[in-house]
Amino acid sequence: MKTQLNTKKIKNINIMNTFNLEEAVSLIYRLAVLKQDAPEPGKKYSITQIGHICGVLTLNDQIEIVIKFHDEMRQFTKEEFQNQVTILD
Repeated sequence: MKTQLNTKKIKNINIMNTFNLEEAVSLIYRLAVLKQDAPEPGKKYSITQIGHICGVLTLNDQIEIVIKFHDEMRQFTKEEFQNQVTILD
């Protein structure tokens, strides 16, 4: 007996965890840092740790954010973005 996956249910869960286009575009040109690079209290981020959100990328019907850091470019899904990135105000 085969077990069938309910792909509609999986898609609905996935939709809630992805950027929509308006949400992603509204983040362009904002400054961001990785949470792992958080400085000690009272200290500031190094200029090389600060990146700017420079684009939006669509892969396999999923919108991702592109961040340009001093020495690399990285792309983040919404879940990765929420877990790994802090927006600087």
